[in-house]
Amino acid sequence: MLTARMLRTPVAALQHETGADREAKGPCWVSRVALPAPVETDALDAILDAVKSLGNGDEDYTIPATEDVRAQWTGYRAGVPQDQPEPMISESEKFRCLQRDVRSPMTILYAHGGSNYLLGPAVRRATATNLAKLTGGKCLLLQHRLAPQNPFPAALLDFFIAYLTLLSPSKGSLHASVPASHIIFAGDSSGAELALSIVQVILYARKQQDTEKPTINFHGQRVELLMPAGLAFQSPSVDHQHDTMPSWVANIEYDIVPPVAPGYDAGFPTDEVWPSKPPRGNYYCETSMLYHPLVCAMAADTWQGCPPMYMAVGSKERIVDGARYFAQLVATQGVPILWDEYELMPHNWPMGFPRHPLSEQCYSSWAKACSRFVNGPPIQSHGTFTTFEGSPVRELDVTKLTPLSKNDVARLMRRKQSSIRPFTGTPVTKSHL
Repeated sequence: MLTARMLRTPVAALQHETGADREAKGPCWVSRVALPAPVETDALDAILDAVKSLGNGDEDYTIPATEDVRAQWTGYRAGVPQDQPEPMISESEKFRCLQRDVRSPMTILYAHGGSNYLLGPAVRRATATNLAKLTGGKCLLLQHRLAPQNPFPAALLDFFIAYLTLLSPSKGSLHASVPASHIIFAGDSSGAELALSIVQVILYARKQQDTEKPTINFHGQRVELLMPAGLAFQSPSVDHQHDTMPSWVANIEYDIVPPVAPGYDAGFPTDEVWPSKPPRGNYYCETSMLYHPLVCAMAADTWQGCPPMYMAVGSKERIVDGARYFAQLVATQGVPILWDEYELMPHNWPMGFPRHPLSEQCYSSWAKACSRFVNGPPIQSHGTFTTFEGSPVRELDVTKLTPLSKNDVARLMRRKQSSIRPFTGTPVTKSHL
C-alpha cells in the first residue's frame, strides 16, 4: 500500500524499500534460483514478432538484453510456527525439502504486481505460500526486471524465459520438466498483465506456425510452446494506464490506490532512474505502446484459444471497470472464465487484509480454480457477486458485466493516449499512471 511518504520518495529508493528480499520465516519454504538466459534469441524474437504483428507499426520500444531470470521457489512448510527461522542450508536442499511437502504436480508461475516498477517476490511470499498450501502444489515466484530502468518488454521476456524453463529446464536446474497441463499462470495487478501478454505471444505463434503446437528453440532443444492449464488472477490489471475507465474516478474515495500516483505529479523528486532518458510518459513503456495488446490486454482483438481463466476483483477497486470489460470480452469469445466479485473490497484486499473473511474466501476460490484447471473437470463460464457479509452470493452473467462496448473502450483509450506527455522532472498537473 502506498503511503503519503512514499508519494514523496524517489523511484530508486521506492524500489529498494518495496523490493528488498528478507528471511523466509514461518511455514514456508523458499529456494532462490537464477534461471539461465538461453543462448538462442528465439524467445526474444517471438516477443518482438508479436509486438510488430499485433501493433500498428507506429510503436516505439526498447529491445532488451536477454538475462538470467531470478525467481524463488515457494511452498508450504508444514508443522512449524510462524516465527520459525529460515533454515541455514543450501538453496538446492531447501528445494528438496519443499518438494517433500508438495502433494500435487501443479506448479504456479506467479508474477507480483507493482505497476511493473515496484515490489519483489518477498512482498507476495505469503500469497504464494497460501496458494501452495491450499492447492498442494508449489509456486515459482518471479523476480522480473523493473521499469523504468528496464522498460517493456524486459519483464515480459523474463516471464517467458521462466515459463520455457519450467517446460524445458536447462542443465543443472533444480526442477524436472513440468508439463504445460500442470502449470498455472497466476498474478495480481500488473503481474496478471505479464501473464496475459505471454498468452498473446503464444496465440500469435500458433497463428504464425499454423499449428496448435508451435515450437521454439530454447537451450539447444526444440520446445513445444503449449498453453498452460489455466490463468488465475487477483485484482488483475488489464489496462496498464489504469485511469482509462470510469471506475478510476468513481472509486477514488474507496480504494487503496492513491489519487495521485508517484512519479508524474508536481514536486515529485527526481533521481538517476526517473525521469527516464529520454523522458517517457509512463514508467513501463512509451506512450505509443500503452494500448498495444502486449501492454493492455483489453486492447487485444481476440482471445480465442486462451486457457480457462479465474478473476477475483473488489467492487470498489479503481481498476474494476477494466476487469469487468475484459472478462466480458473473453467470455463472449468462448473462453471459459470464473468471475468472483466481492462487495466493497479494494485493490489487493486479500494481501492487505489476509484475515478478513472475504480474503479467506477469495484465497479458497482462487486455489480451487487452480486445482480445477489442472485436475478437471472442464469449467463453464460462471460469475458471482459476494456481499460484504459473505452471503447471499448473487449469480452474474459474465457476458453482461458492463454496458461498455468495444467502441466505448477504444474511444476512451484514444482520448487518454492523446493527453499523455513525457515526464521531464518539471511540475505537471495530472497523474498519468
